[in-house]
Amino acid sequence: MPGITIDGNNYEAAEGTTLMEVARREGLPISSVCYSDHLQSYGSCRLCVVQVEGQRALSAACTTVVREGMVVETGTPEVRRIRRTLLELYLSENAGQYRPGGSAHAELNDLATEYEASPLRFQGERHTVRQATVDNTGPYFSFDSSLCILCARCVRACDEVQGQNVLHLEGRGFSTRVVADPGTFDASACVTCGACVKECPTGALSDKRVLEQSQRPLPAHETPDRTVRTTCAYCGVGCQFEAQVSGNRIIRMYPVDDSPVNMGHACVKGRYAFDYVRHPDRLTRPLIRQSEKPGDFREGSWDEVVALIASRFTKLLESNGPDAVACISSSRGTNEENYLMQKFTRICLGNNHIDNCARVCHSSTVAGMQEVFGTGAATNSLADIESTRLILAVGCNPTEAHPVVGARIKRAVRRGTKLIVIDPRKIELTRYADVHLQLRPGTNVAVLNGLANVIISEGLADERFIAERTENYDAYRETVAAYTPESVEEISGVPADLLRRAARLYATSGASMAYHGLGVTEHLTGSYGVMALADLAILTGNVGRPGTGINPLRGQNNVQGSCDVGALPNVLTAYQKPSDPDVRARFEAEWRWPVPQQPGWKIPEMWEAALAGKLKAMWIMGYDAAQTEPNTDLVRGALANLDFLVVSDLFLSETALLAHVVLPASGALEKDGTFTNGERRVQRVRRVVDPPGEALSDAEAICEVAAAMGKPMLHRDPSEIMDEIARLTPSLAGISYERLEDGGLQWPVPVTHEVSNHPGTAILHTDRFPRGLARFAPVEYVPPGEEPDERYPLVLITGRVLQHYNAGTMTRRTRLGEVVDRDLLEVHPDDAQLYGLKDHCQARVESRRGSVCLTVRVSERVAPGTAFTSFHFPEAQVNTLLSSSADVITRCPEYKVLAVRATPLRLRYDWRGIK
Repeated sequence: MPGITIDGNNYEAAEGTTLMEVARREGLPISSVCYSDHLQSYGSCRLCVVQVEGQRALSAACTTVVREGMVVETGTPEVRRIRRTLLELYLSENAGQYRPGGSAHAELNDLATEYEASPLRFQGERHTVRQATVDNTGPYFSFDSSLCILCARCVRACDEVQGQNVLHLEGRGFSTRVVADPGTFDASACVTCGACVKECPTGALSDKRVLEQSQRPLPAHETPDRTVRTTCAYCGVGCQFEAQVSGNRIIRMYPVDDSPVNMGHACVKGRYAFDYVRHPDRLTRPLIRQSEKPGDFREGSWDEVVALIASRFTKLLESNGPDAVACISSSRGTNEENYLMQKFTRICLGNNHIDNCARVCHSSTVAGMQEVFGTGAATNSLADIESTRLILAVGCNPTEAHPVVGARIKRAVRRGTKLIVIDPRKIELTRYADVHLQLRPGTNVAVLNGLANVIISEGLADERFIAERTENYDAYRETVAAYTPESVEEISGVPADLLRRAARLYATSGASMAYHGLGVTEHLTGSYGVMALADLAILTGNVGRPGTGINPLRGQNNVQGSCDVGALPNVLTAYQKPSDPDVRARFEAEWRWPVPQQPGWKIPEMWEAALAGKLKAMWIMGYDAAQTEPNTDLVRGALANLDFLVVSDLFLSETALLAHVVLPASGALEKDGTFTNGERRVQRVRRVVDPPGEALSDAEAICEVAAAMGKPMLHRDPSEIMDEIARLTPSLAGISYERLEDGGLQWPVPVTHEVSNHPGTAILHTDRFPRGLARFAPVEYVPPGEEPDERYPLVLITGRVLQHYNAGTMTRRTRLGEVVDRDLLEVHPDDAQLYGLKDHCQARVESRRGSVCLTVRVSERVAPGTAFTSFHFPEAQVNTLLSSSADVITRCPEYKVLAVRATPLRLRYDWRGIK
C-alpha cells in the first residue's frame, strides 16, 4: 500500500484511494460541501483543495488519488484563504440564509463559522436571474431554491443511492437550478426516501417536521435533548435509525451510516411514517366488553383485566381440557415478547397451541428450505448484493415492499450485475432486468423446474458440488426431465427461448443469488416452490459462497425472530423439537414446569377448532386476523364463536372490535428488546419515547397474567429474557445485550470451549449443511387451488404498495394515508375494454365467496387475464374474496391466485391523491 504524509503524519492507503477517503478515515479536517461518503466523487465545490508537494496548483482532495511518497498540507494560509473565498461565494449564492435544523449536519453554516466567512461579500446577477421557489408538494419534505448552492448532492443521491433519477440540474450559469422532473415533487416519480434531504448541506431540502419544530419554540423542558439508536418496525430488512427526540416527541428518524443493513439509506415508511406513535386513535387504557354487542367497551384497570383473563382462562381449561385456549403471537413484537408468549402457552395453558402471523407469509419458506438444506433461514447477507454477479428475484417486489433492498439491487445492476425477474407483473425491477419471465400466477414450480431442465440438458450443472454435497439427485433429474421449455411454456405462458436464456445466465454467472417473497410462498404449493428454488441453487453450486444462496425477503419486521424463538406449534427455540427428550429436559429444567410434546394447532386449525366449539378462548397479540387472514368471513365467524377473546394491540383493530378484553400495547419505539431481520441479524430495539397512557409492552402484560395464573415469569428486564433464550438455544448462545450494543449479530452465534465471543455467521452452509448433505426435493407442478372460468375469468393477485404496510394499521395513521388513501384494482387495457372498465371508475369485484368495490387503475403492469390489488384498507375488505386454499404442508394461505370477475358500477368517483 502506498505510504503518504499528511500534515506531517504518515499514513497508508490502498491503491486507488483518494486523499479525501484517507482524510475521512483518519478524522482529518478537510472541508467540502459537494463530497459525501455515500456518493461518487464530484469535485465541484473545490473546498477540499490541498497543497501537494511538487505541484504548483492546488489539488482537490476528493479526486486526487494517493501515490507513494506523496506529501500533503491541508491547512496552509493559502488553502484557508481560498476556502474562505469559496465559502463567501456560496453564502452569497443563498443570500447568507440558513435554515435551522434543515440538514442533518448544517455543513455550510458550520464551515462559514469556522472560516469566519462573510455571507454577503459577493452579490450580483444571480438574484435577478434565478427566481426563488419553494416546493412544498411532497408529504414530508420541502425544497427552497433560495438556499440551494448547486452542490448537486441531492441530484446524485437520487441517482446513485435510490436510483430514482427524479432530480436534475436545469439551465446554465446563474439560471441553473435543481428541479424535480417534471416540475414538482408530487408530480414526479419521487418515492420520498429522504436521501436528498440527508445529503443537503444547506437546508434547501428540509424535513417538514423539523421546520415545524424550529418555527414553533418548544417549552424549556422539551428542548431537543437526546438521540436513541433503534431498529425500524416495518419490513424485515431491519434498517437502523437514530431517533432524535424532543421531550417525549420524536422529531426525526435519521438513518445511520454504520449499519451494514441500510448504510445510511431508508424508505419513506421507516424514515417518515412514525406519526402513528402519538395518533389520537392509540389505545391508552384496557378495555372490557360490557355487553354481547362487539365493540361495546368500558375502560378498566390493569388489575381488573389481568384478574379477569387469568380467571377465564383457568376456568375454561379446567372445564374443557388443555385444548380450550390458544395464542397467536406477533411478527411485529420483539423476540423477547414472542418468546414469553410461547412460554406462557406451554406452561400456563399446558399445550402447544401457539402460532404467529408468519404462518400467513413465510411458513412455506421455513418448510421448503428445511427440506433441502436442513434450516429455513436466509443463507447469505444483504451485503452479498455487492459481490454477487446475478440476482434472481422470484415473486417479490423489493422496490415497494423492501425499498432499501430494492435500491441496493438497482445499484448492483448499474454496476454490471445481471438480473432475472420472475413475476406475473411488470414490477419496477423488470425495467432493469436482463430477463423477465412473466409467468401465469401459480406456476412457479413449473418454471423453476423448467430452468433446472435446461441446466441439466445443456450440461451446466455443477457436477462436483452435486457429487460431494448433495443426495437424491437421480430422483430430481428424473422429475425435471419432463419440464422441457416447451411444456413449461404451455403451463406458464413463459416463452421457451426466454426460459433457456434465464437458465444459462443463472448457471454460468459464477455467483447467483436468489431473493424470493410472498409471490412464491403464498400458494397452494408454496413450500414446493421454495424447494424448487433451493434445488436450483444446489444444482448449480450456488450456495455456501459469497454472492449466492436463497434469501427470503421477510414481510414484517420480526418474522424471522418470532419463529426463531419458538412461537410455532411444533418447535421450541431455534426449531428444537419438544418431542426430543434431551431438548424437553433442558427446557423443563429452566422453566420448572412440564413441556407438552404433542404438536399444537396452526392458525387455520385454530379457526376450525373455534368453529367446531373445541377452542373456547384465544389471546391474539399484535395481529389483525379479522382483516389480514384469507376468507375473513370464516375467520370472523370463528372469533365470534369464542367464549373469550383477548387482543393486545396499538389500535382498536378489526380483530380488537370482536374482543372481550383489549390490552393497550407499546409500539416498537416505546420498548426495549430485539428484532431479527431477514438475514438472521439480531439487533437491538430501544425505547425512544414513553408509551401513551397506561399502555404496557406485551412482555409486561404476559408476565402479569402468568403470575395471576400461579406460574410467574420472573423477568425484570428484556435482557434477562434474551439471556434465558441464549441458555436454551445453542445457535443463539453467544448473543447478549452487551454484545449487541455496538451492532447486530447474525446467528448462529455458538459458544464453545474454544470460542466464547463468536462474531456471528454471515454465510451459512460453507462446509456442510445442518442435515449433512443437501437433499434434492423433486416436486411436481400442481395447479392453483382455483382457476379462472367463464363466470370468474380474471386471476386476482394481492400484494403491497410502497406507501403502506400490511393492514395499514400504522401507515394509515400517518401522512401516507393522504398520499394513497385506498386500495386500487389494476387491470390490463385489454381486460378494461372487454369488461367495460375505465380508469378511475368504481368496479364490483366478485369471487365465489363475496364481493367488494374498488377503484380501477388501467395499467400494463399486469398481463391480460390477471388483476392486482393491495389489502391495506379495512373498508375495502379485500380478503373476504379469498378462499381457504392453503399450502399443502404449512397451511400458508394462497393469497396470490384468486378467480374473480370485475364489473363497472354506474357511480363514478374522483380518486384525487392516488398516484
